[in-house]
Amino acid sequence: MDTLSVRCNHCGAPLQVAGSTRFVTCQFCQSSLEVKRTGSSVFTEEVAKIAENTGKMAESLDVMKLQQEIETLDREHPEEHAAIFNVLGSRAFGAWVALIVVGLVIVLGPLLSSSQKAGPAIGGTLLVIGIVVLGRKAMRFLTDKAAASAYGQRRAELTRKLNELTKG
Repeated sequence: MDTLSVRCNHCGAPLQVAGSTRFVTCQFCQSSLEVKRTGSSVFTEEVAKIAENTGKMAESLDVMKLQQEIETLDREHPEEHAAIFNVLGSRAFGAWVALIVVGLVIVLGPLLSSSQKAGPAIGGTLLVIGIVVLGRKAMRFLTDKAAASAYGQRRAELTRKLNELTKG
């Protein structure tokens, strides 16, 4: 049976280990060691440090996964992302303009209906168009608001988790 001479990675004490040994405990400092082999050398590494490094790598991996999930969420929902970070965006401006125009149509529709012979038909038509457009805008606004809210909640949750991991 081959024996190898190695040193304890923790205290530097000389150790004799069998050629096939993977783990050993230092008889001087009681450190648990892994025997590592490369093409030209044999050395020891503390198992506790390996476990610590593995834990740090797992934490780093969790951070990277959360960052990737936030980036994916932002990429898949650009409108909601813009709506949250740009409250006065072009979509909000367009909704306000449409609301004003529809309001004018609703107000002017009955006035036109009383002032002309064909007025009732024109006024009624404008009134119906105004109500339909306003209803569609309202539904679109509510749908967009719900999507932005769900996006915002998910993003806030991921950001909170990321902050917990990076502060800890």
